[in-house]
Amino acid sequence: MRSTTRLRALAVALSCVGLSLSACGRSESGQFAEPGPLAGLEAELRSLVPTLLEAFAVPGAAVGIIHEGEILMKRGFGYADVASGRPVDAGTAFNIGSISKTVAAWGVLKLVEAGDLDLDAPASTYLTRWQLPESAFDHGGVTVRRMLSHTAGLSLSGYPGFQPGEPLPTVEESLSGATNGAGGVYVAHEPGSRWQYSGGGYTLAQLIVEEVTRRPFAEYMESEVLGRLGMRSSSFVWDEDVDRGAATPYGPVGEPIGGPRFTAMAAAGLQTTLDDVTRFALASLGRLGGADGTGGVLGPETLALMQLPVEPSEDYGLGYSHEVLGGVTLVGHGGANQGWMALLSLAPETGDGLVVMTNGSNGARVHGVIACTWRSRVTGEACDPAPPVPVPLDEAGVARLAGWYAGPDGRTIELRPTDGRLVLQFPNGLRSLVLARGDGEFFAAAASLTFAAEQDEDGAVSGLMVSVRGEAPVLVERVEAP
Repeated sequence: MRSTTRLRALAVALSCVGLSLSACGRSESGQFAEPGPLAGLEAELRSLVPTLLEAFAVPGAAVGIIHEGEILMKRGFGYADVASGRPVDAGTAFNIGSISKTVAAWGVLKLVEAGDLDLDAPASTYLTRWQLPESAFDHGGVTVRRMLSHTAGLSLSGYPGFQPGEPLPTVEESLSGATNGAGGVYVAHEPGSRWQYSGGGYTLAQLIVEEVTRRPFAEYMESEVLGRLGMRSSSFVWDEDVDRGAATPYGPVGEPIGGPRFTAMAAAGLQTTLDDVTRFALASLGRLGGADGTGGVLGPETLALMQLPVEPSEDYGLGYSHEVLGGVTLVGHGGANQGWMALLSLAPETGDGLVVMTNGSNGARVHGVIACTWRSRVTGEACDPAPPVPVPLDEAGVARLAGWYAGPDGRTIELRPTDGRLVLQFPNGLRSLVLARGDGEFFAAAASLTFAAEQDEDGAVSGLMVSVRGEAPVLVERVEAP
């Protein structure tokens, strides 16, 4: 599970076969005409999203659009499960990765409003079952405010989770390092000195919620947050009910995989549906209903506080990222777990919102194009840089590029034809689809890598000029298969 505070990151269309109008395409209002800057957006997405899913080997997506505090669109695209042909609809469950942090922060702030927690008290004030290991830093500066804003100086960015059927550790065991390789939670640098993403801080907050309420975290969240918001199909526990309605997760080349399960529920463990997460989006905009607009969970002052940056960060508050584009403030979060990707982006001042959930490891590529399309309309600013939009790579193109390549350090990679697609195979086992761009370059869907083909005097591909994360390109020469 990895997440950043800023998310920016077209071949054969994957039609929404067999979906009814209510599941597959009608706006929530029953109308197809969008007002103002969103005019024509739904029609554009109905054409764009299936094409992106096919290009990036992502089976399905659920997309919600909110405008001026009203649900404009809730629509499923593609498949929740390819083998059975089960379509995505507004009731399909997805794991939403680090957006779990945003929802979990609501549970923490509800305790703050009730006077059961002090945002600026040391975390140790509330802990009896586990304590941070000793360090050279002042643990008194590890506060709830700083944990929720990733400024507490804590370690452990994210969690890989555990495969279905594997036993889950306790929260205390997880904090101590039983994290399937991610390490334990400790004070890595002076609290309050910098912003450093820490999923581990949210696991510590999860334990504090349990200590203060004397209830399991998932039970407390269901009773005090999810239930009150009307999120009846959402859960921090993966159970049989979730499993029956969940999308199957798929890997980087479209293969079905086992989606991870989490002890670190607050950091990465929420399963939810488009119906439910759009309710949370409305509540985050203060537009859900009732006097406070948050379903009675939080007061408007608390919600506003959560969406403001916490120093020394400039772009992260209490569970919400924060940025300004074209004079419009956008808050939200992204989520990324193996096989599942999600995006929540909101403009509180205008009442606009975007929700995207996908069941493929390349889902962030799909989100990037959708978010760019939506943001440019809401903010009036074009995306910079614009996310790559793929163009078809035909059979001849696949055959022309296929082969082995070696870099200056001697390490090899393979471009392998697979089911009519081109797959980049790294020595460490990572695989990624290779897609073409309109500018003659190619890119790896699951890696920060672009390349252009080098040709010999006969026009055959002799090597690749490869750039990693935008760095200067390096020649990788074509070689014989090892």
